[in-house]
Amino acid sequence: MNGSMPAFLSSPSRDSMGPAEMSDLRQWVSGYIKGFSFTDPEDIRNISLKEVHTYRVADNMTAIAGAIFRDNSRVLIAEAIGLLHDIGRFPQYRQYRTYRDSISTNHGRLGTEVLKEQKALSAMAPREQELISDSVLFHNAFSVPENLDDEKKSYIRMIRDADKLDIWRIFSEQFSMDEKDRATAAGLGLPDSGEYSDSIVDCLRERRQATLAGLKTLTEFKIMQLTWVYDLNYDHSFRLLSESGHMDRIIAMLPNDSKISKAVSVLKEYIGQRCSC
Repeated sequence: MNGSMPAFLSSPSRDSMGPAEMSDLRQWVSGYIKGFSFTDPEDIRNISLKEVHTYRVADNMTAIAGAIFRDNSRVLIAEAIGLLHDIGRFPQYRQYRTYRDSISTNHGRLGTEVLKEQKALSAMAPREQELISDSVLFHNAFSVPENLDDEKKSYIRMIRDADKLDIWRIFSEQFSMDEKDRATAAGLGLPDSGEYSDSIVDCLRERRQATLAGLKTLTEFKIMQLTWVYDLNYDHSFRLLSESGHMDRIIAMLPNDSKISKAVSVLKEYIGQRCSC
């Protein structure tokens, strides 16, 4: 974990999240997702993509939190955040048939609205509700808001790491498939022309996180995803990333030229440094 140990980790959790609450939440999530049924094969693939993602991110959260927290209730809160972080994706897709927030709606904000409307957190302690709701709201923000307390920031950083780890898996798997078998929403509808701008490669080389704004091709989207490494927060996240092999598979999909090769070398050096912590 970057920086010093947050003060809240040295005291027992004030929250009451336990196995029973977690079991109820898992059942609610499963039932909610089942309510989004489609007959068109493309829609089915796109919804399935997010359903699998939901459970994989929850697993990532459990792994990361388990390496940080000493008490099980905090690990369960982290798992709950993983299960709920993309709950807004399902109504988003039903209404807009896309996962691209810029042309539809902010899925983090929509997720908090779903949780409120469905009273999905009503059985939990007020502090737990705050931690989960704010983590859902800010998991997809460009950066973690500075005006939040340390405990909230820690959970938000964890979900941002856990989310990225599985998005890399999705992308590396989907674009290893034949195009006809892919979930169309995985690439946000960007053309696969192989072209890219110097500015996106500069972000990778200069260890800066790139944004979705202005991306024009699938190659730029791939490079942008690589820059997300510079926003990973926890040492255990880097270990999970290194073990997964997802970075190497995405890198192999990029054009083989000197500009990209030099930027990728910087990326690999950075990952190596963080994995040796």
